[in-house]
Amino acid sequence: MGLLLAAGTATAQKAPTITSGGEITVKTVGREDVESSKFTEYREVPKGISIPSMNMWSSGGKVDFNLSGQNLSQTNQRYFGWAKAFGFGVKFDYNQIPHNMGNDAHLMYNQTAPGVWEMANPLQQSLQTALDTRLPTSTRTYDFYNTLLAPVFSAANLVDNSGLRKTGNVTLNFGEHLPFDFAVSYRNEIKDGYRGLGSVNFRERVSPSIEFLNPLDEITHDIGVRAAKSFAKGNVYASVNRSLYDNRAETVMVDFPFQANDATYISSPTAIGGLSRERFVMAPDNEATNYKAGFLLKFAKQTRINASVALGEWTQDAPFYPYTANTALATPTGKNAASYDALQRESYGGKVNTTMYNLTFSSRPTDALTLRAQYRVYDLKDKSNKYVITGDVSGSNSVWSNVTPSAADPFGHATANVYDTKSSRYSASATYDYKAFTIEGQVRGAQLERTNREATKGTESGMGVTAIYHYNDWLGFRGTYDVSKRTADGETIYGFQADEAPFTNTRTGVDIELTPMDNLELTLAYFRKNLEFTDRPDRIAVSGGVPIAGAVATPNTPSGLLDAVYDSYTGEISWMPNAKFDLSAFYTYEKDARTNQWSTTNSASAQVNPLGINNLLNYAASDETNTYGANVVFHVVPEKGTLTLNAMNQKVDGLNDITANATGSFYTPGRAGLIPAGQGNAADILDWDDSELTTVSASFGWTMTKQWGVSVGYTYEKYDFKDAFSATSKLAPSNLNIFTKPNDGKYDVNYVYAKMMFKF
Repeated sequence: MGLLLAAGTATAQKAPTITSGGEITVKTVGREDVESSKFTEYREVPKGISIPSMNMWSSGGKVDFNLSGQNLSQTNQRYFGWAKAFGFGVKFDYNQIPHNMGNDAHLMYNQTAPGVWEMANPLQQSLQTALDTRLPTSTRTYDFYNTLLAPVFSAANLVDNSGLRKTGNVTLNFGEHLPFDFAVSYRNEIKDGYRGLGSVNFRERVSPSIEFLNPLDEITHDIGVRAAKSFAKGNVYASVNRSLYDNRAETVMVDFPFQANDATYISSPTAIGGLSRERFVMAPDNEATNYKAGFLLKFAKQTRINASVALGEWTQDAPFYPYTANTALATPTGKNAASYDALQRESYGGKVNTTMYNLTFSSRPTDALTLRAQYRVYDLKDKSNKYVITGDVSGSNSVWSNVTPSAADPFGHATANVYDTKSSRYSASATYDYKAFTIEGQVRGAQLERTNREATKGTESGMGVTAIYHYNDWLGFRGTYDVSKRTADGETIYGFQADEAPFTNTRTGVDIELTPMDNLELTLAYFRKNLEFTDRPDRIAVSGGVPIAGAVATPNTPSGLLDAVYDSYTGEISWMPNAKFDLSAFYTYEKDARTNQWSTTNSASAQVNPLGINNLLNYAASDETNTYGANVVFHVVPEKGTLTLNAMNQKVDGLNDITANATGSFYTPGRAGLIPAGQGNAADILDWDDSELTTVSASFGWTMTKQWGVSVGYTYEKYDFKDAFSATSKLAPSNLNIFTKPNDGKYDVNYVYAKMMFKF
């Protein structure tokens, strides 16, 4: 009887239900042409028919999957999803992001190969002859160069400055076949096109600064393995990742317009000769291996202990390129400086080891009290195969420079020093709930160690308090106060750099949420960050790295970043008087201000203020941003027809308020006749990255059936931009500063669209 019942039960069991479906959206767009790259900076807005989204899925069968696509066959396309079958699981994601940085960049060069910018040799010879025969050199004025280069500029090539990033990753999970979780992952990232604008300052007999486009052709591979085991009281895990970076555009070669062929540089009586082109080396190929392991332990009272260790090894041993591309330059031993044979070493042998420890603790000993603590150590060691540099072409590209090591720079250059760094950080916090009131306090600190930096040691400390209060459902309040400080110990004359200098950073914030009635919500918020760099030394006359005897520091003359202050005010409203109507609006005001100052001193023989301040330039830069917008949703026919209206405007007003010392050479005699008295002795930059973006859109969607839906819409976008560099269309607005002037500025566009959605 029991066997019969069992058999009957088995017969009654149903096979798993298999369900599947999908959705696809087809869109057609009609829009105006836009010349500025800003409109499509990180996107594509195709004309005509496109497929903005699709999805297919199935569950309950031998193979479960969910596959999605966005912006199919566009430069910003993405495909992602997962599948499970026979105890295996796979997840994947492929994503493309375009970066259009400027259309129609004007280049006086031809790109004959990736990263090779050349001028026709006869043109170089013509420019060289015109320059060398223009004597005396004082007659080589802006008008001379402007006239000489005008035909070259008029024949400039137009090249779009854009790049494309393609990222794909896939993870294969074997967990159902093993007593623990085990996954293998692979990530691939390819970047091609252009990296952005580059520039070269040729330090030759004339020194033009010329823009060009940096090539971009690189690929990164990352292979990872991860194993994890979960149990009732926690889990344990370990992983290893191997990354390989291959830069397939390692160099940029740029012609010097005023020298047709490499020739020995002669400095007097009139400078002639020098290089005809120069090479610039980009990021070298490199590798990295990272190991990580950790565990989580669970105890009563929601107590958790989490510990992990991460070890890294980064290496770089790409072959060196020759010192220069100038074949007419020889080393002191008579070797051609443009040859590999002249190099001291074939490669660098770079190696960095990193170690990181993390320990966290959290517990809730009572329903009202939560405790948290964290301790973190990060240690970076430079293990590179260092060597003493005896000479190079680090100055003018046509002159060999002998390099002499020193106690401060034992390998010849400061950039060749060993730069180790270590930080030990801790934090602890407690949160206590009392009825509708919550208060949280935090303390934190850090010990900092650096090698071959001005500040070899330092500390960071801070504390913060947050209070949260909820009164019924109509009032919510959150207030925050946080202050942190950093100290620096070491040797400096002019002041520590911003990343190591002492500071006090104060952050305050208030957020109030009001719900006076069920269908109305109001939010008011304020946030402030005040960063002040303290203990920056005043300027004193220096010679040979030490103060000159008799020199006295001048008050109020520190150099570097002095302060940075950020304020923001926000108001939001959301109103839904009934099920058919929904209105939301917001306004935000932001001000981001920072002050930099730089000073120089006079010699002991100066007639005015000997050993005192010469130039003192103070840059008080700020951005004020006003952003507001509104969104209205009207359900014309509930669950059938919906009208959506949206508008937004953001305006950024930048200012660089520059003040100069009236007795310094910058103003006297340099600008005494240009800047009237009482205006800070320097011209302010009023258009300091000013921008304004306005968008207005309207759409109407209609659900015809469960499977079919349609929508139509209209969008208006207007963007405006002003700065000191775009104020003129001249490719050379000042003497021998030659720009490409790509179009990434203002635009004004209208476009309409229609979409059809189908579910299956």
